[in-house]
Amino acid sequence: MGPIGGRCPPAPVVFLLLALVVAACAPEPPATEPVARGRQLYRAMGCANCHEPNLFGQRLGPPLDHAGTLAANRRPGLSAEEYLRQSILDPGAYVVPGYQDSMPRDLGRDLSPTDLDALVAYLLSLK
Repeated sequence: MGPIGGRCPPAPVVFLLLALVVAACAPEPPATEPVARGRQLYRAMGCANCHEPNLFGQRLGPPLDHAGTLAANRRPGLSAEEYLRQSILDPGAYVVPGYQDSMPRDLGRDLSPTDLDALVAYLLSLK
């Protein structure tokens, strides 16, 4: 017996389904607008794995959903942009109270200056 009531679906349906699967799995082209590019980097780098709640509602790192607002008050003498940039390039320089120093140390090495700027722009946009 075939997959749908003993018959195979018509060829156009099969091709449509295949096209949808391929489109869903194809890599997203890099965005050019900084905040959009930063959002792509945040997702691609797996930042959500630690900064967003897991299935049990827990997270390893501080939430970033208001990073653009909170960053300005984290370290006296640093602007929000400076603090976020430092948090990416030198994550052990300041650890948010209540969280462990578990941020990867090689993030800055793996980002181009343009991508670092985009990631910071995205985090600043989270208010």
